[in-house]
Amino acid sequence: MVNRSKLMKAAWTIYRRMTRTARPSTVDGRRRWFADALRGAWEAAKLAAAEAVKTEADRAADRRAELIRQLQTLDARSFRYSITEERRALVSELSSLEAA
Repeated sequence: MVNRSKLMKAAWTIYRRMTRTARPSTVDGRRRWFADALRGAWEAAKLAAAEAVKTEADRAADRRAELIRQLQTLDARSFRYSITEERRALVSELSSLEAA
């Protein structure tokens, strides 16, 4: 169960951050913005709960998948850019994860 007090405090923090530079002029607009902030706070709480349940093996699998995605993105870069050092670091981290 999610602590509603923490959830509302997070939503108000997000709302204040959103309205720092601009604020809706109507009550409906402010309600909509706060609803977006509350949705964001719920999403963050769900992700935190899902992350807390993960095992070490799940985290390693997620990191492995992220490294593979980064390698694919790196390989798709233009030939103008030197990717040797970045690629070497990613490959070494990936191989150390697979060895463990």
